[in-house]
Amino acid sequence: MPTPRKIETVSTLTEKLNRAQLVIVADYRGDGKGMSVADMTELRRKLREHGGEVVVAKNTLLKIAAHNTGREALDSLLAGPTAVTLGYDDVSKVAKALLDYLKSGNKSFTVRGALLGKALLPADALEQVTKLPSREQALAQVVGGIAAPVSGVVGVLNAAISNVLYVLQARIDQLQPQGETA
Repeated sequence: MPTPRKIETVSTLTEKLNRAQLVIVADYRGDGKGMSVADMTELRRKLREHGGEVVVAKNTLLKIAAHNTGREALDSLLAGPTAVTLGYDDVSKVAKALLDYLKSGNKSFTVRGALLGKALLPADALEQVTKLPSREQALAQVVGGIAAPVSGVVGVLNAAISNVLYVLQARIDQLQPQGETA
């Protein structure tokens, strides 16, 4: 029988997984010792700056939340001590912040894999996630892609109207006797 606390935890995890665009699964006790509280606090601070967070939860509760959100692909990554890094807004910045932290020398945090949207990624693919355009860049590309054809149509219409005006002005000039102005 599930306890009210576990029901609340699954509900919270389900909500977070629904919002997350990137889910990185890691072992936070990779070297056997585990992460110190100071190390975990530092990692959480760095991720929070970029719209991410780290959650440590039981695998069984994470599996239930993953199934609730249609992200069953996470099941294969959930074994042993698990910390889940969630990226909500700019996934490339969250992935970069995590990789920068890992490169700083902490061996306790070992990435097992990730889920980008609903696509399962191996641990070594996290580097490619950092190269994705930021949310602002992606929006600018979409707007640019939409604006370019519209701008072209406006230019063509403007040129056509200008040409008609030039022809009319030339005809007016032809019909006016020399020396008169319109």
